[in-house]
Amino acid sequence: MTPLAEKIVIIDDEKRMCDSLSALLQGEGYRVLDFQHPPTAIETIQSEKVDLVISDIRMPVMDGLEVLKSVKAIDEGIPVILLTGYASLETAVDAVAKGAYDYLLKPVEFTHLEMVVNRALEHRRTELARLRLVEELKLSNLILQRRVGELNALYEAGKSIGSLSNLQELLRQIVVLASTVTEANVGSIMLLDDRREYLTIEAAIGLDDDIIHKTRLPIGASIAGYAAQTGEALIVEDVEKDERFKRNNQERRYGTASLLCTPLRIKNTVLGVINMANKSDGQAFTSDDLRMLTTFASQAAVAVDDAYQFEKSRRRLIEFEILHEIAHELPAYNSMVEFRNALIDKLGRVFPVEYGIWFDWDPSNRCLFPAGALGRTDIPLTESGKIDLAKIARDAISLKELDLETFDLEDIASLSEFLAEKIKANDNFPRPNEAYMAVPIMHGSDLAHVFYLGSDSERGYGEDDISLARLVISQAAVLFEKEKTLLNATRLMTMGNMISEISHDLRKPLTSIKGGLQIVRQRWPEIAGKSDFFRMAEDEVHRMNELVRELVDFSNPNRYETTKLDLRQAVTRAAELVGPDMRRQKIEFVTEFEDANWEVIANKNQIMEVFLNLFINAVDAMPEGGSLRVHGLIEQPSHRKEEYLAIKVIDTGVGIKKEHLSRVFDRYYTSKETGTGLGLAVVERVVSAHNGTLHIESVEDEGTTFTVYLPLTK
Repeated sequence: MTPLAEKIVIIDDEKRMCDSLSALLQGEGYRVLDFQHPPTAIETIQSEKVDLVISDIRMPVMDGLEVLKSVKAIDEGIPVILLTGYASLETAVDAVAKGAYDYLLKPVEFTHLEMVVNRALEHRRTELARLRLVEELKLSNLILQRRVGELNALYEAGKSIGSLSNLQELLRQIVVLASTVTEANVGSIMLLDDRREYLTIEAAIGLDDDIIHKTRLPIGASIAGYAAQTGEALIVEDVEKDERFKRNNQERRYGTASLLCTPLRIKNTVLGVINMANKSDGQAFTSDDLRMLTTFASQAAVAVDDAYQFEKSRRRLIEFEILHEIAHELPAYNSMVEFRNALIDKLGRVFPVEYGIWFDWDPSNRCLFPAGALGRTDIPLTESGKIDLAKIARDAISLKELDLETFDLEDIASLSEFLAEKIKANDNFPRPNEAYMAVPIMHGSDLAHVFYLGSDSERGYGEDDISLARLVISQAAVLFEKEKTLLNATRLMTMGNMISEISHDLRKPLTSIKGGLQIVRQRWPEIAGKSDFFRMAEDEVHRMNELVRELVDFSNPNRYETTKLDLRQAVTRAAELVGPDMRRQKIEFVTEFEDANWEVIANKNQIMEVFLNLFINAVDAMPEGGSLRVHGLIEQPSHRKEEYLAIKVIDTGVGIKKEHLSRVFDRYYTSKETGTGLGLAVVERVVSAHNGTLHIESVEDEGTTFTVYLPLTK
């Protein structure tokens, strides 16, 4: 049965003809509209869907050929059947030439008309089906072309990013290609930091540099943070209307309300996200755009992960290169300053580092003393080109507020945060920003130094940076100490040979003096027995003989011959020897010993040497006079867990500068013009050999206190 939807328009100026044709065709199930006025019929054809037009040729207002022309102008596919009572061959040819489907003579036999109408409508249906098929084919072809274009774009994108190993260039290329496949004008790639707390923009197009450098988006916050946290790709057609993500300052940087965001995922790990905005045609992004970006992101994630692995391998190679260079160059470093500068320059090849502050650790006072401040040789540190170390050294950093039982000095994160807070509060230090780290340097299990590194970068150091710095600095410090030890061993070997010769030569005059004193005692025993001077001369000759023997053992101390000794006697004897100098410089000498057992098992001459050196240093520190006080008590050192016999040697001299405190016990180090740098080194060596420890406190221009701790006799 003919579909009811097919509509036929009849145009004839005779109402009787219209009525009869309408009745006949309606009886066959067609919808029929009839008109005696052709222009009205044309208006209807323009506004409604019509499947067939039957029109008389000869009409007063508009003839059938004009109707034919108007219908074809509206829709070329509508069949038009022309009727006429005045047939001529010429008219029929003209009608068919102008596009009439058929040409019938009046009076029309209904069976013939029905056959022509059915044929015309079948033609119409076929034509409409053909047109639909053509449109579908065109649409399919467009979709296919787009898919091919997308595949080509993805192929080219994959080929491009797959050929890059430099991470920064790779990220930049990813953003450019992602904007190409999604037709976006603004975009960025954001990566998670090492702790997976923040997203930072690593590459972008269409964004201001200020936004790129300052953006730090917490994971879970905003669209990008949500995608990074959940691993879900998002299309936001209108940020203003999306209840999950109201537009905020993070989204405003992209300009438009429609956004795409897809995670960069490798296996089950999200590395970061890709954001796209501001589509070129001004329209909102579609699901096809999101599908394309997601497909591209899966390729990009693999490339980023590969670049990460390559970067790690490259960094590891640089680690070995730096360590090799340092080991090779160590003999050329003539000072600690050169060594520290080399560390900063070499680490600066891997991550930004503009300055460093070297701290020495004083366990007795639980303080970090700045021993050196420096910057990269190719980067000005300040306007003057350097940090004022003299100012920095006046403000050592105390760790007394920390509970070292629970605070791990080897934990870089905790130590860095603590020092950063201290440095922020000190005007003499450079201002710490996001990039800083404090690297502890250990000697065995004890803290020896801390190297504080910083940069003007607004992004903090990552775990890889900190790991590299720890490895390079600690290993380099060990190598440097070994080099120093080797150098000292060479010096000591040379000194040993020299001492051996000197001691051999000294024994001759000492033997002569000792022999002379013995002759005097034998010949004039009354004089020798009554003279304190004679007795002191004999004691001093004996002590000098012991010292000559001790010189040979200086660089390789052996076990001392020990005896039970009262420390108060050693202090008194040393004071007698230095007495003339103290009286000449008007130095008051006072001793005070608490009630205790002051006997120790020790080498008498060595203990005498300790106090003698300390007294001589004190006298040298008070050229204008002052007081030297010795206080003996039972005390527990701050870095030990048991009590010791403590001898405090307290002077009111010029004091020691903070930057010198950590080095006063180093061999060959001295601040005196005529000093050898061995006196306090001997003190430290002797006390250590007796299982004791030393502590020093000094305030410049006020005085110094040396505390000698020796074990209690058990």
